[in-house]
Amino acid sequence: MADISLFGNLNTALLGIYTHKLAMNVVAHNIANANTPGFSRQRPVIETMPPIPMTTLTQPSYPLQIGTGSRVKTIQRIRDLFLDIQYRQVNNRYNFWDTLVSNLHFIEQILGEPGETGIRSLADAFWNALHEIVSDPSNVAAKRELVSRAEQLIRNARDLYTRFEQLREDIDNEIVQRVNKINSMIKRIADINRKVRVSMALKSPPNDLLDERDRILDDLSDLVDISYTESPDGQITLRIGDQIVLVGSVYNEVRAVERPYGKGYHELFVGNAKVGISDGKLKALLDLRDNIIVKYMRRLDEFVLYLTDKFNLIHRDGFDASGTLTGIDFFEAITSTSEDPSVFRIVGSRSLEMGPIHYVTGMYDMPSQNSITNTVFMSNDLILGFDGNNFQEQSVTSGTNVGNLVSTWSLLGSSLVVENHSGGWRLYMEDTIHNMRDVLIFSTNGSSLKTMGFETKDMKFLTIDENNLNLDPRVYTITLKAIDRDGNDVTETFQIDLSGGVSLNTIMNDINNNSSYLRAYIFTDPSSGSRKLVIVPKEDVNFDSSRITFLEDDSFFTLASAEYQVYHAIELKDTLENIFDGQTGFDRTDEVINGFDFYIGHTRIHVDPAVDTLESLAEKINERGVGVLADVTPHHKFVLRGIRGYEFDIRKLRIEGPQGFFEALGFTDPDNDPTTFDWNTNMVLMDPSYDFSTVKTNLNVSDILTFDRVESTEPYGIVEQFDITSVLKLNPESLAVDSGISQDKDGDWNVDATRPVGPANTDILSKLLDARYEKTLSDGKESFFEYLGGIVAELGVEAETAVKMKNNSEVLRREIDGERERVKGVSLDEEMTNMIKYQHAFSASARVITAVDEMIGRVIDRLGVVGR
Repeated sequence: MADISLFGNLNTALLGIYTHKLAMNVVAHNIANANTPGFSRQRPVIETMPPIPMTTLTQPSYPLQIGTGSRVKTIQRIRDLFLDIQYRQVNNRYNFWDTLVSNLHFIEQILGEPGETGIRSLADAFWNALHEIVSDPSNVAAKRELVSRAEQLIRNARDLYTRFEQLREDIDNEIVQRVNKINSMIKRIADINRKVRVSMALKSPPNDLLDERDRILDDLSDLVDISYTESPDGQITLRIGDQIVLVGSVYNEVRAVERPYGKGYHELFVGNAKVGISDGKLKALLDLRDNIIVKYMRRLDEFVLYLTDKFNLIHRDGFDASGTLTGIDFFEAITSTSEDPSVFRIVGSRSLEMGPIHYVTGMYDMPSQNSITNTVFMSNDLILGFDGNNFQEQSVTSGTNVGNLVSTWSLLGSSLVVENHSGGWRLYMEDTIHNMRDVLIFSTNGSSLKTMGFETKDMKFLTIDENNLNLDPRVYTITLKAIDRDGNDVTETFQIDLSGGVSLNTIMNDINNNSSYLRAYIFTDPSSGSRKLVIVPKEDVNFDSSRITFLEDDSFFTLASAEYQVYHAIELKDTLENIFDGQTGFDRTDEVINGFDFYIGHTRIHVDPAVDTLESLAEKINERGVGVLADVTPHHKFVLRGIRGYEFDIRKLRIEGPQGFFEALGFTDPDNDPTTFDWNTNMVLMDPSYDFSTVKTNLNVSDILTFDRVESTEPYGIVEQFDITSVLKLNPESLAVDSGISQDKDGDWNVDATRPVGPANTDILSKLLDARYEKTLSDGKESFFEYLGGIVAELGVEAETAVKMKNNSEVLRREIDGERERVKGVSLDEEMTNMIKYQHAFSASARVITAVDEMIGRVIDRLGVVGR
């Protein structure tokens, strides 16, 4: 019965003292570390000692479970692992966005937008300087200012590029430093793992070591996305990104290895495997270095690439103010040094303009022949044909139909034809005798031409109504100044002799006999029934009244009540039907009636030669979004350019179609004979499988622009070549202003020569100005005018999004951290409550010992002493 002796009670009380003394030590430890970062509060786990079964005097048959006191089984660390995982995930996100925000803000400062020194402002100043020269093409000072504005734009673009590259270098250095910090954390965790394993083996809870490891994991989650698993011995296996860096106390350092290309920036490896990081500060730095900054550098590259090529192709086609064909680029041409470069641009070698026009299309794609021939004219009209010397007329009566006109048409030897067309029917005018550039077909009200589907243009000719003649019968002297087709100013004086009587016939005969630049014709106006005389400039001045100025008319036109009346002339177009007509293998029955197809990538592009021009063909390609942008130079060379979606490289696409089509555009000439075109052979002009030598062989007559290929994480480096050509630097007067006039002497639709119009012609400058608003950038979605603003807007949206995401992540992180702190944090009020509780228990246990001591004293000193 010793177990329930007084000494047994003493042992039970003593265990209570030890238990609560240890509990108070735990509370004291919590209080001492209330402000220690990463500390998790601890709690003593108190349990009862094993009970002893005993029989008693009152329970002799069934033993009772007699308690023997308490003990501290372990000291428990209060931590919620789920909250830890959540916190580290959110912390990854927060640090990712926080790093992006600070660096995007710095990029905004580099761009300096909006502001007078920003690239947009300098680009606007450049365009404005170009506009000044259009107003006064002989102003040498304005040309010098244009060159200066171009140099300012170039310096700014190259400075931006350099500062972006410097920022990339700074970020790369920071990446290396962060990697070193990560490695030191991994080493420390490996050491903690080893100590934890020993403690766990000794059944001693390593709470403070676990706190330190969790704190390091928290810090590590600032930098990278991590995941880990814990083994029964308390050690963890740590993964950074998609690579394992730590197993127990064995670790692999993250290595920052220089790239073998570009600027030698560092890639991250564990062993020989590249680390794929998806979150954290380090991920943000990698994205900034390899994606975000590179994206804006490539945006600048794109701007410079298109601006340089667009300006150069326009400028080299022009004449300077002295009438000299410059043949020079505006900017220095982009070049490549690689043996396997990207092909950005192809220009055909043939200038397809000023050839003979024999076909003009009216209504087309009509469902049936009758839908054309049964079309009814709703009003009377008179159609006039003028071949430069003689007039012919064709009357149109209201209520008749197109079929009636087709059968009676014979204007200037031409004919109206109705034939099949692309699965339907079309009406066209054919004149194989004349080059229709040298004739004029117009009507008095234009309704009949429009009814037949012909496109018309308004032309104003001096017209005299017989009913309004108020001329004296005398001789009138007329002096005029004209600008001929060559741009020369010519003057002539002639007389109209009405001394024998005033009549339209006399006026017509005197103009036709005495003027070299005017011809007159009398017709009966179908609307009013009155006789009228129309005075038309000859083809020497392009039938254009605006090229004629009357210096002195001796009051003739005033007294004759002459006024400019609007007539409607057929608009001639350089359709592919006219361009390809007569070429070897070009079958009008097949290629014109049915059209033909060519392919860019997997996209079929149907060509309708009857209505398509080079310009409409370029629009058709651009609207399809096929991976290239088409363009036409001032002298009608066809251009294909790569777009951003295919890294500006046409070599990434397959281009296939009739060989004759590519030969006619001047892209290829397999037989080295520019007079033959093989329309019966299909040709693959470009294919991703072709090496560069094959590409050059196929494009043997093309002008191609190439630049060096780069990795997807690198800018193209095109801005580094951005410069104005040295000729313009030294002599701004070499600036091209005049596009000149093309001549196709042999009628093969390939310009033989060009000559200047004169310094007053500013077509080249106008085309350079118009280029500002063409949709050429961002895969054909933005113009130069919009593009730079789009970059700034894109950066602003990206920065605003980053700020919002950072704020959202910060709120979520704060909430999770607050909840985590509520679980693991030390509450002084709670600890003081526990301290009082444990202190009272300690005091009570001590009081039990005192009571037992008194009882033992009673037993020893007095029990059994009798008779005293």
